[in-house]
Amino acid sequence: MIAGGGTAGHIVPALALADILSGRGHEVAFCGTERGMEKQLVSRAGYAFSVVRVRGFARTFGLSTIRTLGSLPVAAADAWKLLRTFRPQCVVGVGAYVSGPVVAEAALRGIPTVAVEMDSHMGWTNRILSLMVDKVCLSFPDAGRAGGKYVYTGRPLRPALLAATREEGLARFHLASDRPVLLAFGGSLGARSLNEATLAAFGRAHTPFQIIHVTGEREYHHIAEVLGGPDANPAYQAYPFLDDFALALAAADVVVGRAGGSVAEVLARGIPALLVPYPLAAGDHQTKNARVVVDEGAALLVADADLDSEKLARAVATLLDPEVNERMRAAAFRMARPDAAARIADVIVELTTRPVGRHHD
Repeated sequence: MIAGGGTAGHIVPALALADILSGRGHEVAFCGTERGMEKQLVSRAGYAFSVVRVRGFARTFGLSTIRTLGSLPVAAADAWKLLRTFRPQCVVGVGAYVSGPVVAEAALRGIPTVAVEMDSHMGWTNRILSLMVDKVCLSFPDAGRAGGKYVYTGRPLRPALLAATREEGLARFHLASDRPVLLAFGGSLGARSLNEATLAAFGRAHTPFQIIHVTGEREYHHIAEVLGGPDANPAYQAYPFLDDFALALAAADVVVGRAGGSVAEVLARGIPALLVPYPLAAGDHQTKNARVVVDEGAALLVADADLDSEKLARAVATLLDPEVNERMRAAAFRMARPDAAARIADVIVELTTRPVGRHHD
């Protein structure tokens, strides 16, 4: 059983893990909330989905906190019922508050449990669960959490992301094979500072490289209007969203983007990057993600507040320098864990084959 949800950043890697486990002959069921993206994404992927009625904690104390505390007994009852119904051999938490009651209940009943941390900064739910679970799988190396129950596995990736070829990417976006490709993107809603800096730097210039800009729905029309003008860069194409984002990554020589879950995807493709962390991410985890990659020599970092068109243009020029690009590409591949889902599956399967001390009736 896989518990968790909230954003696609939690669910998409969880589905990659589920695909590996089901491919090995294991039955996988999910549980999460009604409010996040999990119900829609999991059901579309064909896995059983059950609802756990729990609310998230706000960062400040107030009426929302009282409501959350009031939901905990209900969540505990839902978790107990799920464990009785499905009788899982292992329960895996993939982050977000909904994983808390289910994984904790399983651990207390002696069912093998695993927490998967998707970021370099461990969220408060996984910090608590790490005291209870059998194993913690880390997406980023952490010197303070090494050995024992901690396993550096990397972040699970969709098989399509690794299977896409550069030739397929170039063909999909009608790109020339003899000119480099810059891929710029924010989150699913877009990133205003990144969008503005990218457009200002390259929207009306003739660049020696080609540009794919995934803008997010919110700002696409403004950017498309600029690119429709008579002085627009003919090598610049923009999209509000891409279902086949894997092909854009496959075509890219350089990436400009946020530093959330997409960092693992960029590393797996070996693409040098300029990372612009989202400053309001919980625990500032995007900055921590970015620093890990920068320290290994696979990316450059510019704070969101410091980003402008000149800094972005200079960074892209640096990343496109052949020697720098090759060096950073090698560093990215060293950090990458393209087999992360299989590594986590190995951890889970190993736990399910051990003798369990207490039966979970």
